[in-house]
Amino acid sequence: MKTIEELKVLQKDMSTQLPKDMLNIMANSLSDMLTKNLDSHALKKGNIAPDFSLISTKKQKVNLYELLNTKPVIISFFRGSWCPFCVKELQHFQNNLKQLQQVSNVHFIAISPQKIEISAKLQQDNAIDFTILSDVGNHIAQQYGLVFTLPQNVRELYQNLGADIPKFNGDDSYQLPIPATYLIGQDKQILFSYINVNYMERVDISELVNVLKRN
Repeated sequence: MKTIEELKVLQKDMSTQLPKDMLNIMANSLSDMLTKNLDSHALKKGNIAPDFSLISTKKQKVNLYELLNTKPVIISFFRGSWCPFCVKELQHFQNNLKQLQQVSNVHFIAISPQKIEISAKLQQDNAIDFTILSDVGNHIAQQYGLVFTLPQNVRELYQNLGADIPKFNGDDSYQLPIPATYLIGQDKQILFSYINVNYMERVDISELVNVLKRN
């Protein structure tokens, strides 16, 4: 089953489980986000990827350009472990990582603004063996043009659903990254970009496989 199909199942389940007023808030918020073109400043294919250093769940410092010295890098920016669509996407990547590695030897890393210990639990609970980095404050996501601020009514909705974002992220800015996936070549150029303001839709790993085959 492809990610897009899995996410459609998740959307359907959500539509039957959540109260109508919550669904309306989420739908109106998403419509507003799409209208504002929040992804207009995001880095895309052809841009040079900014360098960064972040700490992994294993408390190791990871530097992008150092990774690129050995092989290309795939980066997935996700909102957090409180987001079921993010968790489903990460599970999809984990389940299909061998398919990627068979096509091309690449580094694969995921980045979110949540605290290291929370990402470590996400990694353990879902048997994820690729690297997850903590971008507290969204400093790196900001360099990639992905950051937006969650509206007040959605903050309250998420809080009621058990997603205490300040607790997850260690700050009360309510800033999140737009979900995005990049493939970065060893020349530091972005070879592929998938940025989608609609957090219910994510890249299928087959798209990355096809790009790797061409490069």
